[in-house]
Amino acid sequence: MADFTRADVAHLLRRTGFLAKPAEVDALMAKASWSVVVDAALTTTGSPAESIPADIADPATPLGRSIVTAHRYWMTRMATTPTPIVEKTAFFWHGILTSAVPNPDMLPVFKQIQTWRKLGLGDLHALMQAMAIDPAMLDYLDNAANKKQAPNENFARELMELFTMGNGTFTEDDVIAMARAWTGHNLQATDGTYVFRPAQHDTGPKTLFGITRNWDGPETITEILRGSKQPVSARYLAGRIWSAFAYPNPSAELLDELAAAFIAANLNVKAFLKLVFLRPEFRLASTRIALVRSPIEWEVAILRATGLPVEQLGIEKYQQRLGQVLYRPPNVSGWRQNRAWISSSATWAKGEISAILRARLQAAGTVAAWNSLSVADAVGAALDRFGIDDPSSATRTRLESYLSGERSAGRASTASAGLAALVTLTPDFQLS
Repeated sequence: MADFTRADVAHLLRRTGFLAKPAEVDALMAKASWSVVVDAALTTTGSPAESIPADIADPATPLGRSIVTAHRYWMTRMATTPTPIVEKTAFFWHGILTSAVPNPDMLPVFKQIQTWRKLGLGDLHALMQAMAIDPAMLDYLDNAANKKQAPNENFARELMELFTMGNGTFTEDDVIAMARAWTGHNLQATDGTYVFRPAQHDTGPKTLFGITRNWDGPETITEILRGSKQPVSARYLAGRIWSAFAYPNPSAELLDELAAAFIAANLNVKAFLKLVFLRPEFRLASTRIALVRSPIEWEVAILRATGLPVEQLGIEKYQQRLGQVLYRPPNVSGWRQNRAWISSSATWAKGEISAILRARLQAAGTVAAWNSLSVADAVGAALDRFGIDDPSSATRTRLESYLSGERSAGRASTASAGLAALVTLTPDFQLS
């Protein structure tokens, strides 16, 4: 007998990706064990090749157009990829190791996401080293011109506070030393690439974390992740990962265990994620309802469920009102969770998107087959299409009432498209 349930599989697919399609759940139900199911969900084989659209690569492209192009590119990739964990993890790091258009421009931020996509599931040390000299990051946090004559502390502070260790884990003297260590690690203005300028690097002794030596920038990351600050950084980052993929605010006791597991996994993100998904806490009923879909995740789930091209919905126009603009985190601390996505503005925007969705589905005939089904079966088909494996009785009752009413009023030909649009507004579909 299998050591997992269909609800477990659907939950895992929502957390490792954006939607639990019934066919995908069926495929994983044939696996021998939960561990094998997790391995399958974490596979990266077959991830689509990278490309840079012409509108983004060409510096003459107006910024607004390049932003729309980049938005549609990533949304399409999220909605169609056979390896959603790659995009989900890149999106996760986008909200932590933040840079935001228009400062810098679209191309360096687009390339930054490619780096998160490439390294985000691997060795954390390699990811953080790449992050520190990433052109978008150098520009965004002002290390682009950090010189020994006037060290800039922006990157130094955020490297410790937001990227690796958390608040209260370092001193102001550490910030000063860290800023000096990263002097000379700059941005080449002519071609927008990283350059190390020895003449601008402070080679004097610096006391960082109580250790005095001639610290250089990359060595500080090694000290944080593999040296004296490893217990602190592992605990902090394990907590960030757990909060994003399981539930927010894990207990101190659980954090201790997660940190130890992350260290035991040699700070490999994919290996640690497997440990997260194997924890019994991950499959609790309370965990399944612990995360509200962010606006981007909500939109991608719609695209993945319907197969409609992102261009038809024009959803990039609603990002600001929904509270989450792709490639534009609000500040260096990234996006918040759950309550941040619940507002009257977001609700109205979702309603407008669902109205467009209804019209597009009707025109495409995507759900016309539901017209011949009974009310109960049509509602069941709609819930399946949108990956809702365990709807509340209230949701099912209200959807059936809506469909019955539409059919009774002589609007059967348009009722199925309306039903699909209505499903996207249910409380069940708001949960990840």
